[in-house]
Amino acid sequence: MLAAVVAFVVMGVIEFALVASSVPVFDAGTGAGLTLALHTIGLDGLAGLLIGVGLAIVLPPLVAATHPWLWTKRHIYPARETPGPALNNAAAWICAGLFALAPIAVAAGLAGRIAHGFMNPSLVLPFTALGAVMGAVLAVLTVFPVRAFVRWLLNKVAPDGRLAGLATPAYPFVLLALLKLIVAFKIGGMDLGAFKLGALYVLIGGIALSLLLIAVWRDRPPVRPGIGALVCVALVLGGAIWAIVGLADSPVSKRVIPLNGHLSRSVVATLRTVFDGDGDGYSQMLAGGDCDDSDPKINPSAREIPGNGIDENCAGGDAPLIDAADIKPPSTAPKSAPSAGIASAGVASTASAAPVTEAPPKKKLNVIFVVIDTLRPDHLGLYGYERATSPVIDAWAKDAVVFENAFAQGPNTPRSMPSIFTGRYPSRVDWVKRYANYGKLKPENQTMFEVFGEAGWATEAISAHWYFERADGIKQGVENWDNSGFTTIKKSNTQTMAHKLTPRAISRVEALSGGDKPFFLFVHYFEPHGRYMNQESATIFGKKLMDKYDSEISYVDKHLAPLFDTLKAKGLYENTVVVVTADHGEAFKEHGFYFHGRTVYTEELKVPLLIRAPGVAAKRVKDFVGLVDLLPTLAGLNGLEAPKAQGKDLSPVMTGAGTLAPRYLFMEQLAYPNYKTHIVAALNTESGVKAIKDITKNVIEVFDVKADPAEQKNLLDTDPKAGDDVRKALDQFIDTDPG
Repeated sequence: MLAAVVAFVVMGVIEFALVASSVPVFDAGTGAGLTLALHTIGLDGLAGLLIGVGLAIVLPPLVAATHPWLWTKRHIYPARETPGPALNNAAAWICAGLFALAPIAVAAGLAGRIAHGFMNPSLVLPFTALGAVMGAVLAVLTVFPVRAFVRWLLNKVAPDGRLAGLATPAYPFVLLALLKLIVAFKIGGMDLGAFKLGALYVLIGGIALSLLLIAVWRDRPPVRPGIGALVCVALVLGGAIWAIVGLADSPVSKRVIPLNGHLSRSVVATLRTVFDGDGDGYSQMLAGGDCDDSDPKINPSAREIPGNGIDENCAGGDAPLIDAADIKPPSTAPKSAPSAGIASAGVASTASAAPVTEAPPKKKLNVIFVVIDTLRPDHLGLYGYERATSPVIDAWAKDAVVFENAFAQGPNTPRSMPSIFTGRYPSRVDWVKRYANYGKLKPENQTMFEVFGEAGWATEAISAHWYFERADGIKQGVENWDNSGFTTIKKSNTQTMAHKLTPRAISRVEALSGGDKPFFLFVHYFEPHGRYMNQESATIFGKKLMDKYDSEISYVDKHLAPLFDTLKAKGLYENTVVVVTADHGEAFKEHGFYFHGRTVYTEELKVPLLIRAPGVAAKRVKDFVGLVDLLPTLAGLNGLEAPKAQGKDLSPVMTGAGTLAPRYLFMEQLAYPNYKTHIVAALNTESGVKAIKDITKNVIEVFDVKADPAEQKNLLDTDPKAGDDVRKALDQFIDTDPG
């Protein structure tokens, strides 16, 4: 037990060093860094104490069973075995037993990899367990030959039963500890970054270090635990209790540990569950955010009922009824004449010598709306990327309006696409069941297809994605949706479809352009969504994860060329609006994750947004905008209205005929069964200050995305009042969530 306590205290120090190296936690005036260090060590020490109790229960009988003298007396050559061979024989049995774990681990690992693609998560554990059982059968067959070989080898290299001063039975424990470290290293090299695995590394490291200490100490003369050992355990236990009680009073610790901690984060999450008095998933202890732990209807994720005098969601008071679109910031910018020049980031376009584009006539323009799944803007040449991933898009964008700061409202397809289609924030979409993995839409929604279809446009869609078969209601208003070629979620990971989608899109453009109605055509490319693959028909940049991501971008870019060429060849540029964007971004561990659907940080939400409209001059716009603005904008370019949309019409900004008033943009990670985390963010488009509230973890962050676009410096660390207006707006948005 003492070995485990010491090991996990050491791991707590290492964890704090890792966290402190990536998160600014030191403040000479407050001692926040020291407090965080003590909290981390205390929480990790508590884990070590509990693991130590388990080891204290399991290891003594195991050691007794593998002790060379007891083992040889009871099982192997009790009368004839000399000390050296007896030690080696005991070590051989231990090695054979540890080696037998290999087929179990391999079989379970293969089963787990297969189960990773299962639709039903509840089947993953039993299938993996079945693989482990099959591996155990093979393990039994390997024990005896391995034991014989190891015993022979040890008798050759260490006939006296000792290597480098240690009895040979100690070495299997050393090997097991090293094996755990190797496993941790291998896991770190796999594409499993959708989950933070830091807790696993610390846990494996702590157990490995415990085993190393036991291996060194077990052959020493027996020493009863002394005063020092008892004091050590008492200090760790006291530190853990202090951390549990005092976490809520440390602004830095209660933010950093739940978000950036490793094992300490897992300990906090576990303890919050333990101390959850009413079973609603939230606790008053450890800054869990529950303001009434006796009522399961009151917790941070509860629906707030405005005007009833009860603070259901623990946001600090009862909420007034207000629509998200009516939550507006106080303006501090000086008034200026509208202009078509490049707007300063987050502020309505300021005066410039650039001419104002004549507003296009309000005639019925065709619309081709292209969504490239999971595309980050900073991996395109026109947004400054150094690799040649997008020569086709770059060339085409020279005739388009390029929005440099566009954000999706949700970090995954099932939340972002409905928001795009309805022009509403994800929580304000009318869902049949909002918390489903693939939420269905109610008929009360008004999609962009319905807006255009009811006004006389032919509406069609081209895709090959399983999502569009699952989310009922997403196709409202589409006359013909060709989703042929869609497959299962698992198979879609390696599906390559752009070379088939583009010909289908071209065929429909040619057919629709000959009709008597304008058309609205939606085209969805699934690449570069994971699993990333090097595309032999495109550019290959290397074998690393990001290299393959870039290759997939190059692949889609190549197959957009025929579509753009067709538009030019058919003379459609004169009467067609073309939009190219993405439904969300992609993370490459900027905040600890790979992939998407986990956070509302910039890497998962910032998207390219390019709009080419007849009569609108090319330009770059730095205003902060959202994909929630697309429906009002496309409607505005055609003289239509989208009364249910919550976004803003960007066409005046595109033409220079008007400006965008300061406002708040909201982004949401809605909880769902596969990822039960609820996070909401608000961005002041004028100041560029963004507030993020992780409702599940009860953590608030504030960033200045103009000065800190990567969102690495939380302003609350140095200024407790930072972003007051944005945080207030965020609370209002959360309070008015219809649930």
